[in-house]
Amino acid sequence: MIDVFYPIPKLLDTILTEIYAENRRKHEERMAELQVISNSSLRDAYAQQLLLDRFLAPVENAQHSIQNAAKHAQYMAEVVNYYHHDHGCSQEQAQEISRQFRALAVKISQIDSLYDLKIIYQVVTVFTQQLSRFKHRERNYSWEREIRKGILNPLNTCIAVEKNFQRRVALMTGEPASATVMGLLESE
Repeated sequence: MIDVFYPIPKLLDTILTEIYAENRRKHEERMAELQVISNSSLRDAYAQQLLLDRFLAPVENAQHSIQNAAKHAQYMAEVVNYYHHDHGCSQEQAQEISRQFRALAVKISQIDSLYDLKIIYQVVTVFTQQLSRFKHRERNYSWEREIRKGILNPLNTCIAVEKNFQRRVALMTGEPASATVMGLLESE
C-alpha cells in the first residue's frame, strides 16, 4: 500500500478507505481462525492467549527498555574512558566513573519490581547530578544529557508503564493494585 501512488484529489479519502479495507481483512482473518476452532475450550484458550498477549505487551516492552538502558550505561562507560579529557575529567576519575557505569548497568539489568525501578531511577538521578560538574563545551556531548536520554527517560517511561499495568491488573481482578502485582512478582 505504501508503494502505490494515489492521485492528489481525494488522497486522504483513498488512503483512509485502503486502511479500513486492510483492517477489515485482518479482522475477517481473525474471525475465520476462531471459526476453525470448533471446540469451545480451544477457542476460549485461544481468545485468552490473545488477550494475555495484548495485556502483557506493554510490560514486555518495558523490560526491553530497561535492558536497553543497561546497554546504554555500558556504552557510557566506554565513552567516558575515551572522551574524559573533553569534559575536564582526569584519567583516574574517568576510570572510576566507568566502573560506576558498569556497576549501574548490572543494577539496571537486575530490576524486577517497580520498587527496584524507582530506587534505581533515584540513584541514576543523583549520579547524574554528581557527574554534571564534568562539562563539555557543547551541550550535545554532555554526559548529563546522554544519561537523561539513554537511561533516565526510558526508566521513567517504564515506571509509568508499570503503574498502568498495576491498575489494569487491579481492575481485572478486583484487588488493590499493589497486592496484585506483588503476588505476580512473588509467583515468578
